[in-house]
Amino acid sequence: MPNNRVMFLLAGLALALAAAGTYAFVMVSLKFTVHGYAGIAGPDGAAVVAPKGRTPWQRYGEGSDSRLAVLLTDSESSWLGLAHALKSFGVPFRITSDTTEALRHKVVLVYPTISGKVLSKPDLEALSAFPRNGGHLIGVNVLGGGLNEVFGFTTSRPSRGRFAMNVDPASSPLVGEFVESRERTVSLGDPERHKQTLGTLAYHEPRARVLAAYDDGGAAIIARSYGEGGAYAFGFDLGDFLHRAHHARHFAAHRSYVNGFEPAADVVVRLIRNIYLQGDPDAVTLGTVPEGRPLAVMFSFDVDADSSYEYMLDYARLLTAEGIAGTFYIQTKYVRDFNDAILLDENAVANVRRLAELGMEVASHSVSHADSFEDFPLGRGDERYPDYRPAVLSRHITRGGTILGEL
Repeated sequence: MPNNRVMFLLAGLALALAAAGTYAFVMVSLKFTVHGYAGIAGPDGAAVVAPKGRTPWQRYGEGSDSRLAVLLTDSESSWLGLAHALKSFGVPFRITSDTTEALRHKVVLVYPTISGKVLSKPDLEALSAFPRNGGHLIGVNVLGGGLNEVFGFTTSRPSRGRFAMNVDPASSPLVGEFVESRERTVSLGDPERHKQTLGTLAYHEPRARVLAAYDDGGAAIIARSYGEGGAYAFGFDLGDFLHRAHHARHFAAHRSYVNGFEPAADVVVRLIRNIYLQGDPDAVTLGTVPEGRPLAVMFSFDVDADSSYEYMLDYARLLTAEGIAGTFYIQTKYVRDFNDAILLDENAVANVRRLAELGMEVASHSVSHADSFEDFPLGRGDERYPDYRPAVLSRHITRGGTILGEL
């Protein structure tokens, strides 16, 4: 395998020729080796991939009036991200497209937008009266429909250039619990890696409490009190934000690669939960941690370097001594390529077996560990060792890799 100096010289030559108007194709011969395990082969059957299908929102349409009501104004929106987030925090909810039905609840979240284009005049009038009559109305992307005054602002200003949201714990008891620095500043993206982030609205000239403001000073979340009722406006698509967080499509909003506290998405859901608990005297939340404990902690380890196959047993023994089980994600690397040498040799296999004997969970961390994994095709489902041989040619190019093969 050529050393890095040769690789950089060849890449520099190609760039220089391209700058001069000459296109060069530099072929580098890499030596690939596949490790053989005597008598071992992959599974005989092919993986069966279920046909794609959309989850109907009606699946979440049942439940009592003491739940949080989600009034869905666009069924093509990212409502499923919102649903999954509410479930993860034990917030009982039901989704409906009927305004009258939604207003039977004491707390109503209108998603993904409020405007005269998606709601009729009678629906808008009913929503306008709701907080004045003691209800709690949460509006997402309030674009008009005559409800600006209800939520307490004059106009809204859209932008895709806001990369953070600053929560003010002193503005309301609803956000008083957010005292950690990364709770107070919610990351929406990394401006050094992306020119734009998710679309946001800033509510101009707010006549309500500003619970959170964007990095440009615009109001991101506002709250207006009406005696026993209240109106709360969020200036960004909750479902899209949460869906991106769950699927790592979040404009590089994370501030740590590993071993860091990153509560950005949780802050949003906890605020909704707090509004629900405050707004409905019959509100309950479901325990999401086993045995009624306050916190769940999962120990996991990525085993993707030669030394990791030795050190992992030290961690496993420590966990065993404390009566804890962990999950060890094993890279089953049996191909020598650009990324690394063969990792899963006979010694490493013996250590993996020892992991299982110590009561640890053993899981997959892919075969190739390729940076270009997101570009892999799905595959046929019949990829198996020893015929599946993904070869990483460079950081951005892998030959022969598929998603099903890696899994």
